[in-house]
Amino acid sequence: MSSAKKVIDSTVKRVLIYTAEIIMSIVLLVIVCLPLAFAVPMWIQQIAFGVPGSNLAVDPIAWFGFTGATVVTALLAIAAAVLASFYMQRVIGSDSSEES
Repeated sequence: MSSAKKVIDSTVKRVLIYTAEIIMSIVLLVIVCLPLAFAVPMWIQQIAFGVPGSNLAVDPIAWFGFTGATVVTALLAIAAAVLASFYMQRVIGSDSSEES
């Protein structure tokens, strides 16, 4: 009975670890995609709804100007890189502690 319980416990633990890795991967994907915060809504408006470029509701160029939109997108990219690096350090650190 004891060996069966150990096998079940290890299987459940393995399933939980894989589930956590999938969730962490989705979170990392969202963090990495922060610079697309303007591009995706603009694309949806133009392609899916057929809104002309001058009437976009989400238009960072109209909001910030060309230089401002570039700077905001660059800042989002930097923030995403910093968040992703901290997140990966935590994930890698927790993985090494779980393995031992």
